[in-house]
Amino acid sequence: MHTSTSPTVSVLLAQADLAERRLQAPSRAANSARNARAEIGRRQRWRPARDALWRFLDPHLGDGASVAILGAGNGDDLPLDRIAERGSAVTLLDLDPQAARGARRRQSRAARRKISVLAHDVTAGVADAIVLAALRGEVPERTGLPEGPLPGSPYDFVIGDLFYSQLLYPAMADLGVAEPRQQAFLARYGPALTRSVVARLHASAPLGRVAHIHDPIAWWPGHSQPVSIEDILASADSGDPEGALAIVARGLGPAESDPRAAVRSLGMAVLETRLWRWPFAPGVEYLACATLAGDPR
Repeated sequence: MHTSTSPTVSVLLAQADLAERRLQAPSRAANSARNARAEIGRRQRWRPARDALWRFLDPHLGDGASVAILGAGNGDDLPLDRIAERGSAVTLLDLDPQAARGARRRQSRAARRKISVLAHDVTAGVADAIVLAALRGEVPERTGLPEGPLPGSPYDFVIGDLFYSQLLYPAMADLGVAEPRQQAFLARYGPALTRSVVARLHASAPLGRVAHIHDPIAWWPGHSQPVSIEDILASADSGDPEGALAIVARGLGPAESDPRAAVRSLGMAVLETRLWRWPFAPGVEYLACATLAGDPR
């Protein structure tokens, strides 16, 4: 008699496996789950955001530069083809190397020869320790933050790509941590974790520059904001990005994971700021903020 595992049992086994992975490595499980849910039309919808990022990078990315991109994920928001064409080598570092390898496969053969992928947790397990402590209502056993540059350093140019707000929140949400506790842990541990990550990125480009891309505010149904993306972008387009960010500060967003605050606390200079619309999903818009930072000298 032919026997097979029923779809129901298969689903239950997959759910059990995911639950176990969430308790072992919650940050990676959350990251991988979101990468796997990327819909087919997303890459086309995000093309204007990729173009905007390239306009920001183009004047600063030197010919033959070695480039590291932390948080590359599926690469849908990244102009990888143009970065690889300009640079001599591009290293994609991510908690989810499978997603980064998919991004590499979508490039031309010439670009693929320049692109490599490294699995890397930039927090060295500290984010996981914080998330699991939040779940259990405990004080984290590990709060010592990692130091030192990224694997493969030094690089000529480093890009931190839209991962700052993802260091803690998604994993806590997936584990069902109550929202008041989420907010308390984000406020308590988010700034120090972000500062540590920003320091690692700058240590990885000691003679170069670092571009921090983050998402300071978003709009979606049921999540109203006291400010509009149109007003923010109008201020930015008039040549006043600081004024635009002052408008952003009146809204609701992940301020605890703002890399700009970390840049300034480390004594680095903000050399350029650029803002653009990121059409994340139908009915959902994010603001992308790019900050070029480096030694003021």
